[in-house]
This record gives sequence, C-alpha cells and structure tokens, in this order.
Amino acid sequence: MAQSRYLIIGLGRFGAALAESLAEQGAEVIAIDRDMAMVDAVKQKVAYAIELDATDPQALLSVDPLKCRAAIVAIGENFEATVLTLAALKEVGVRDIVARSRSARESRILQAVGATQVIELEFEMGRTFGKRLIGGAEGQPALGQALKA
Repeated sequence: MAQSRYLIIGLGRFGAALAESLAEQGAEVIAIDRDMAMVDAVKQKVAYAIELDATDPQALLSVDPLKCRAAIVAIGENFEATVLTLAALKEVGVRDIVARSRSARESRILQAVGATQVIELEFEMGRTFGKRLIGGAEGQPALGQALKA
C-alpha cells in the first residue's frame, strides 16, 4: 500500500484545495468527481484526475482504492451522494475513510455508515480561527499582532 497515495472524492472548494495541498506535499493524489469541469480544474495539479461516479462500487474499483492510504469523501451539498459513496467504498473494502460533514447529525450518520473519521469543516475552522485570534496557531501571529506590524 502506498503510504502517500490518497483518493479524494468531490472536487468542490474543499476537495480541490485538499487535493492540491496533498500533491504539493509530495503525495500521489487520485482526484475524482462526476463533473468534468471540476476534474479539469485540478488535472494539472494532481497525479490523476478522473470523471467518475463514486457511488458505483465497480467504477471505484477502476481507480484501485485499496492501494490508497485513505479515501476522503469531500462531497459538500449532496448528502445522499456522500452516504452512497461511503457505502460503495466500504463495499469494495476501503478501510480508512474520512468524510466531510455539515452538521453533528450528519456526522453521526456517516459514522454509522462506516466513516473512520468525520470532519465538520465549519466547526473545525471556527476552533482553529478562534485559537489564531487569541494567540496564534501554526506559526501564525495572533490577529492583533498582525495588525500592529
């Protein structure tokens, strides 16, 4: 299994940014989306960008997801597609699946379906930004310090 190969499903703002970030750090990224325009937007930045229906287990097998360190389901607005994609990944045997959630309720459902980790982006970003405002985070100065400079 390639420790630095990731499967990103859903190439909206979050998925595309994650795919690009991983690729910049040397990871091999397989980026997939149903929308060819989204695929085109990242194809020069990742190892593989493919138009694919990730809710179809047979289609998923074509990208060899079992050789990925993790699959990240970054679908934003279509919760049904997120659940079906998660189920398809579990069906083909993917063990490490990270799923994007928009609420605590969605998080509970995604965990019940089999996500090994769930990320509530707005919640996570709010906590991270709050820490940055107060005292800086990850090498960033606190907001007040940045304004004084």
